[in-house]
Amino acid sequence: MLVHDFDPEIVTARSLSLYWYGAVYTLGFLGFLTWFAMRRNRLGLSGADVLDLCILLAALILVGGRLFDILVYEFDYYRENPRHMIDWWRGGMASHGVLLGALAAVVVFSVAHRKPALVILDEMVVPGVFLLAVGRLGNFIEGGVVGGVTALPWGVLYPDLEGPRHPVALYESVKNFAILPILALSLRRWPAGTGVTLSLFVFLYAALRFAVDQLRDYEATWLGIGTGQWFNLGMAAAGLFLLALFRIRPLSPPRPFPARPHAPGFLRIALMAFLIAYPLGIPTSWTLANIEEMRRERLENPAEAN
Repeated sequence: MLVHDFDPEIVTARSLSLYWYGAVYTLGFLGFLTWFAMRRNRLGLSGADVLDLCILLAALILVGGRLFDILVYEFDYYRENPRHMIDWWRGGMASHGVLLGALAAVVVFSVAHRKPALVILDEMVVPGVFLLAVGRLGNFIEGGVVGGVTALPWGVLYPDLEGPRHPVALYESVKNFAILPILALSLRRWPAGTGVTLSLFVFLYAALRFAVDQLRDYEATWLGIGTGQWFNLGMAAAGLFLLALFRIRPLSPPRPFPARPHAPGFLRIALMAFLIAYPLGIPTSWTLANIEEMRRERLENPAEAN
């Protein structure tokens, strides 16, 4: 069986380390930038508009992922260590918070630029699911998302856990990559602004994740199941409802507003570059010190863990 001994660091120079986990956010932000740059004429966006949207996406994804982790998954740790809340180099990000941050970014952009939010949301899910897919590859490398014990030959042995584990981060990554072409085809069949592609993403992502996460060893649980599973169930129900609604009462996609030529400017470019590079300093999805302590306690007290 595979032994998980991956080095989470890409490179270390003096006191600065760059991490594989954070690099997936960098790659995902570049995906957003590339996608909207290619689609901007269709959406009626100027170069400055594209940067404004991607800056908001990157910033609020980072804030949302961090806040969700602190408030939902690691509240006990941060209640005792409040000064660590802003220490991004200790780790701590949550995918459901990433989704909420992206939603907030689109709402803010749409209000500020007077663009139809549903058009942007339909378009955003394609690069968004790419970010989620590569994000799970980062989870596998950093070892923060693990499965339950398995006897299957592809089980993974972790040095701080008992028994071989399902590589659920890889299962989730494959699932997200499989959704990607479905969403791209949906955009061709139902243009942005109809709400179909957004609804399809919400339903497929959450419903399939709920199935995959049955094999996950959640560090945090509530009422007998992993905390994240409750959000998966809620998202799946919301996605199915919206999909039925938009198919029963189909919307006509709005005609795109003509984009005014507007050069991005140096400050926008510099801020985007900073936000792309910033995640490279994030080492793990869970706060490193917290997950190490929890796993140490589980090894010392296996009866309590079960």
